[in-house]
Amino acid sequence: MRLKVLASAGALAALTALAGCASSPQTPYGKVAGDYAGVLPCADCSGISTQLQMRNDDDIAGTYELRSVREGKSDQVLVTRGNFLVLENAGPQQLPLVYQLKGADGNTIYNLRPLDDGNLVVLDNEMRTSQSGADMTLKRR
Repeated sequence: MRLKVLASAGALAALTALAGCASSPQTPYGKVAGDYAGVLPCADCSGISTQLQMRNDDDIAGTYELRSVREGKSDQVLVTRGNFLVLENAGPQQLPLVYQLKGADGNTIYNLRPLDDGNLVVLDNEMRTSQSGADMTLKRR
């Protein structure tokens, strides 16, 4: 009887070790993967309705699809697709992590700082938070 218990404990330990190998630590690309939405401020419209889908294609790359509509101006959906980079110690404040959306021609579309609650905040070109007081948050759905 005691031998069976030891064999079962050994099998359990082996399965636990294998499960640990299968679930490697999640990369920053995997952590951000998901859908986000929000209404960002607009200078000449009532807001930019924004939907962002970020995908983790593998553990070293990410792609996105951004859908934007200028509320009160047009019903046309502007779709932008591209890759995103993970920047560490970014900008003058040395932000620990920033996701940078790149357009097809390599231009920066948005710099996004992840928040503890899983949402993303849009930063300016210098990777600073907006001083206008406007809500620049894309909420995870």
